[in-house]
Amino acid sequence: MGEAVAAAQRERALSKQALEARIGTLEGRVREELDWRTKLRQDGVRYAAAGVVVVVVVAGVVARRRHRSKKESPVVDVTTLDDVAEQLRSISMELAKRRKENGPLWRALALRAAAAAAAAGGTMAAKQAMDRFSGPVDGRGAHGVRRTEES
Repeated sequence: MGEAVAAAQRERALSKQALEARIGTLEGRVREELDWRTKLRQDGVRYAAAGVVVVVVVAGVVARRRHRSKKESPVVDVTTLDDVAEQLRSISMELAKRRKENGPLWRALALRAAAAAAAAGGTMAAKQAMDRFSGPVDGRGAHGVRRTEES
């Protein structure tokens, strides 16, 4: 029986050594995976290439936006007083066209006033309809307005 116990202890010791070796290997792999310096040394070229691509794309997008936002004003070559007069005439004609498209100011004001009046009238009609169709609550209408015998 003493030999069996000794054999079991030897087997246990060998298993323990094998497990310690396996744990040491796994610990080394985990440290290697979590060590950013090692990763940078191994994959530095790939990270650098990705960084360059990102910078180029961002720079392209910014350059496009700046180019689009800059509206180039037409180059005007004024040499004589007649040219200035012609340009003023063309500007005034363009303004007149735009004014005709939008209509005169009084028309815009009249449309806004009519829209406001229609909204106010619709609100008043809705209140009156609610008062008529809702049942009396303590002798009052839906909005707390005292109802009379005529309504």
